[in-house]
Amino acid sequence: MKNFKQNLLIIIYILLSCIFAYTHLYAKEYKEYIKVGILSNQKSLTIASDKKYFFVSNNKRYRLSAGKIDIKIKNKEAVILNKSYKLPIEFVSSKCLLVNGKIYRGNIIIAASKDGNNIINALKMEDYLKGILPKESNASWNQETLKAQAVISRTYALKNLGKHAKQGFDICSQVHCQVYGGASCETKNCNKAVCETDREVITYKDEPAQVFFHSSCGGHTEDPNFVWKWNSETPVYLKGIKDEYCKDNPHQTWTATIPESTIREKLIKAGHKIGKIQKISTSGTTPAKAAKEIVIKHSKGTLTLNSYVFRCAVSADKIKSTSITSIKTKNKNFIFEGKGWGHKVGLCQWGSKTMGDKGFTYKQILEFYFPKTKIGKIKYAD
Repeated sequence: MKNFKQNLLIIIYILLSCIFAYTHLYAKEYKEYIKVGILSNQKSLTIASDKKYFFVSNNKRYRLSAGKIDIKIKNKEAVILNKSYKLPIEFVSSKCLLVNGKIYRGNIIIAASKDGNNIINALKMEDYLKGILPKESNASWNQETLKAQAVISRTYALKNLGKHAKQGFDICSQVHCQVYGGASCETKNCNKAVCETDREVITYKDEPAQVFFHSSCGGHTEDPNFVWKWNSETPVYLKGIKDEYCKDNPHQTWTATIPESTIREKLIKAGHKIGKIQKISTSGTTPAKAAKEIVIKHSKGTLTLNSYVFRCAVSADKIKSTSITSIKTKNKNFIFEGKGWGHKVGLCQWGSKTMGDKGFTYKQILEFYFPKTKIGKIKYAD
């Protein structure tokens, strides 16, 4: 009887602990709708729907027949069917809307900002993710890897809501935030991964974690302190880990040949005063075995840059990562050799694919790349 009571108390304690942990997540409600900037500095566009739809301007509703309309935008106004209407204008349909031929769920907003006229897609967070996964992952990959990507993309979006508030939206549709393709790019596998992880996020100390992902880490993920200007101490889950699963992928090793004149022009364009380049070398090594700095000897002196700053200034597509293993010169060209692709912070997508192929669950994948974090569910505001 005594053992029964003790076991019962233990079970109650565990249940209460679980409820308490989720209460913290549910105590905070998050916006169900997200505003995504899909086009900027637009002077014209086409909008279409195969159903009757309407738009709202200056608190008035105007009905439209099914079909396509051409819109001209100028001086904080839009010309629709030969009439001018004040911005912002919001288009609403019971079905998807087409913007310049691409399909989008939710509503479409034309809004003016200091940076020009922006086209914004306002839609539910879970629908937004369906347009993210096929662009940020590979729809043919295993389901557990896609589910891991769904959770990390949802977490990133929630943590970065309002990143583009000055432009009138939450997040952009480019690599600056997450690449978003709307409903046009949706796939069955990716939509399934979003639905099967409904409202799940990566948490640390009962808050959505600040998470990142990249293509290939080259064998070790990176501490963001060696990549960006990090304004606080790196959380334990982003310190960087050795990744034995990132071995067999197309970006494990790479070579880039770039003319001296191109490097010089790119650096000058980035604001660096530099003469003809004589030598480029690396200086220092991060715990992830990447270059800390790039030292450039040129006819006017020496320039030392953070390796990630150098990579982005010259060509992030050619110099695929800061894990540079060799820099040589040949016929006025610099030849870079290295490992991996991307900033190397957070989840390694090719490593997560290998883990999924080996039978790891999406929760195990996320626990590996973000140690000491948990998976929790959030609640959307009504």
